[in-house]
Amino acid sequence: MGRPVRRRDASGWMSRIKRPAIQLWSAYLAIGVLALVVHAMLETGSLPQSYFYDIVGASAVAAATVGIVRNAPDRRMPWILMVAGQAMFVAGDLMWNWYEIIGEAPFPSLADVLYLAGYPFLAAGLFLLIRRRMGGGNRAGLLDAAILTTAAAILSWTFIIRPQMAGTGLDPLAVGISLAYPVMDLLLIGVAMGLLTTPGARTTSFRLLAGSLLLLVIADHVYAVQNLDGTYISGGPIDTLYLVSYLCFGAAALHPSMRHLTDPHPVAVTWLGPIRMVGLALAMVTGPILVTIGPDSASGLVVVAAATALLSLLVLARLAGLVGLLERDVDQRRKLEAQLSFQAFHDPLTGLVNRRRFVEQAEAALAARARPGSVAALFLDLDDFKTVNDSLGHAAGDELLVTVAERITSSLRHTDVAARLGGDEFGVLLFDIPDVAYAQGVAGRLLLSLQEPLTVAGQLVDVGASIGIALDTDAMRTVDDLLSDADVAMYQAKAQGKGRSQVFAGAADRSDVPERAWSEPRTVRRPVVGLPRLEPGAS
Repeated sequence: MGRPVRRRDASGWMSRIKRPAIQLWSAYLAIGVLALVVHAMLETGSLPQSYFYDIVGASAVAAATVGIVRNAPDRRMPWILMVAGQAMFVAGDLMWNWYEIIGEAPFPSLADVLYLAGYPFLAAGLFLLIRRRMGGGNRAGLLDAAILTTAAAILSWTFIIRPQMAGTGLDPLAVGISLAYPVMDLLLIGVAMGLLTTPGARTTSFRLLAGSLLLLVIADHVYAVQNLDGTYISGGPIDTLYLVSYLCFGAAALHPSMRHLTDPHPVAVTWLGPIRMVGLALAMVTGPILVTIGPDSASGLVVVAAATALLSLLVLARLAGLVGLLERDVDQRRKLEAQLSFQAFHDPLTGLVNRRRFVEQAEAALAARARPGSVAALFLDLDDFKTVNDSLGHAAGDELLVTVAERITSSLRHTDVAARLGGDEFGVLLFDIPDVAYAQGVAGRLLLSLQEPLTVAGQLVDVGASIGIALDTDAMRTVDDLLSDADVAMYQAKAQGKGRSQVFAGAADRSDVPERAWSEPRTVRRPVVGLPRLEPGAS
């Protein structure tokens, strides 16, 4: 806890201000830096330096255990497995120190068994971590990890595994143990690449854990190369890399953000970033470069060629995934465009075409008509809709409009057009009709269907309609002429007693009927939840 500090406020009283507490993970790292200095000051290769090395490694295991208990993540198993793996490494260090005390250096030994046992635990913990973070899965990220791991396998085969197999003079068990180290490193590289290339929060704990894995892999490979050359020095710079890896692992578990490291993360739809693209490009050319200029390039080509072929297959799978992603993106875009187009030309309540689309189709019908009198426009206005709307509520009014729209549609041919023009007004376009009698027959069917009581808000409601009919003539020049005639006829039908239809008879019928410009946009009443609603005009 931070030490409280007394400070005088404006009133003269002494207030207690608490200094911020030092974070446990940062304190551990600070102590770890001092431990690195002490380790470097000790005699290189001496037993005291080896003991101190073991103490630092054990402190990472203890710190990670404390972090698991203190931070209490929801999913502890990945961390427990990784701690078990680090504990195996520390146990291997202790066993090797015992061999140094008794003056022996056996190979293979129990220390090797402990070292190798640590890798599966560490890999299993990372695998669980990746699976938890991926949530719904990320095939592209796993393919990228497999590509990069295969490239690392080619390098490991060329510079580490094959030299160990050539002319060592070791017995089969010793050769197997020697080869197990780079193979385990490849396993660790695979899961580490999977952690880096799959989605998830990039927290401080994540960065420390990734840094620990990176340093461990680098140290292992440098150690393997130096061990082949006979240049490895116990207690030298390579051991320092191992110690920093230990410290980063302990700090990662102590950091509070470790509890969120296993939280599922949605997979973002992204393309190849520049860093990932460079990594994949280098992976692709690894095999050909090593075949051309690699050591002993005239032999041992089978493994390199097989690995390169595997790389090609993985890249093809990755490209197939990108193509599939593009196809899904295009399909989603088309669906969105279709949805937006539908919304632009259809009434959101009834699903019928809206006034704008109705006018456009009327214009197209007039332009394409084969003869005058083959196109008819019907305007339908509900009678006494305001009474239903006021007595039963706006929701009931909307339900009534939807039911009316369904009855209108069921009374028409599939080639005819039904529209909601606004409020309680509907329009119908009839194409290629023989005469006015056909239009009158359609109007009669519509009136008959609407005479049947409708169930609205659990109640039977009687609703009628007035219908105006207009046919195209030789004198018509614009769509406004046709639609205005139908509008006038509808008002005439309503004036004659409602519940009937009326055919537009001529210019004399326009008296006392206001003109409406149909080719200009007009506000349509739309239901909006939570906002005041516009009442339709009284019928």
